Amino acid sequence: MKETINTARRAEKIKDILESGNRFEKFVMLIDAAHKGIGRVKQRIVADTSVKSVHTMWLYKLLNHPDGLTASELAAENNIDRSLISRELTTLAADGYITIGSQGKKRGYNSRIRLTEKGRDVAEKIARIAFEAQQAIGEGVDERCLVVFYNALEKICLNFEKLENSEKEY
Repeated sequence: MKETINTARRAEKIKDILESGNRFEKFVMLIDAAHKGIGRVKQRIVADTSVKSVHTMWLYKLLNHPDGLTASELAAENNIDRSLISRELTTLAADGYITIGSQGKKRGYNSRIRLTEKGRDVAEKIARIAFEAQQAIGEGVDERCLVVFYNALEKICLNFEKLENSEKEY
């Protein structure tokens, strides 16, 4: 009941914002709401799999790369710092979810990271939960609208990067 009231209030607030012409406020509200929703999906994954939230997308990405990825590739794929990857990979390896490099070879940023059988099982569970969430979230949204949405969101993210890297004050 409380969530229905919050949803109705948010919808009314968005309507008011649109009528006032303040798109930035609407954008921030919607992105924040989406981010919270993603956080709830990640918490479900954490509860169902016993991996840290930060690891969920890494395992998911590795599932789609059976030959493995390097730490640098994994960092780039997830848009995060390599040093974070490096620290956390040790935990994933110690817990038996991944292997790093070949036996007897020195580990480095170019070592291949692969899922173990245990890691693959967890990554498949993550993929199932993500798929279920994707289906529920996209319910009632036309496929063409989703394509436009993702294209627009990608362009917005690129524009944010440009803005961040520019010397202009904003």
